[in-house]
Amino acid sequence: MARPRTHLARAPIVEAVIDFRVLRREGVVVDQFSNLARLIGPQYDQATLMQSLEARFGIDRGRPVSPTQVQSAIGWLYRGSGGVAQFRIDGFTFSKLEPYTTWEEVFGEAHRLVKIYMEIARPLEMSRLAVRYINRLRVPGPADLRDYLEAPPILPPPMPSAIREFLTRVLVLDSKRNASAVLIQALEASLDPETIQLLLDIDAFREVALPPEDSSLPEIFEQLRGLKNDIFFASVTEKTVERYA
Repeated sequence: MARPRTHLARAPIVEAVIDFRVLRREGVVVDQFSNLARLIGPQYDQATLMQSLEARFGIDRGRPVSPTQVQSAIGWLYRGSGGVAQFRIDGFTFSKLEPYTTWEEVFGEAHRLVKIYMEIARPLEMSRLAVRYINRLRVPGPADLRDYLEAPPILPPPMPSAIREFLTRVLVLDSKRNASAVLIQALEASLDPETIQLLLDIDAFREVALPPEDSSLPEIFEQLRGLKNDIFFASVTEKTVERYA
């Protein structure tokens, strides 16, 4: 386990996500989230309609029915130098891509924008809050994965021990914070034989039933951030963190 730090100067974060899921108020439509440039700022200069695609299959009288696809609009995505903001009928998501800055800056911007979302959508309540950080660790290879991860996959003999790719996913419960987290670890394929790419994807979340104007939001997100940090530093070795400190 690595020694926890409050900040890494060269953090390996490729995407930081602040997510709000809501219970939708009847009558909310996608068009309410179009043309928000004046409200959210000129740093979000690219707007894209978000759509979902649903494929339907079936059998009628013992015969397969030709599959159909149903496409529907779910919101608007705004992208620019400030980050990526999704204004959807079922919630709001803010993403900051690399290079990462600070938690205070990322959450501050997400909090500013979600207030605009709440004023427009007026949801009945918030149903899920989440902090998701995707880290890509680039370390010298070939190497023993135990040098960089505290819990890499272990292969029993007589299986070959040289792992080229792997993917693990665990869901953990933190009763102290009343939150859960999904941890995904993966060894990604690399074109450079002298570099190993390790993916560490941590999604810390809490199921809630809170009014949109609830004042405890910053505190809840601080707790989710704490859970995310605990999992990160527990998952990697000191040797790994020293590369990014």
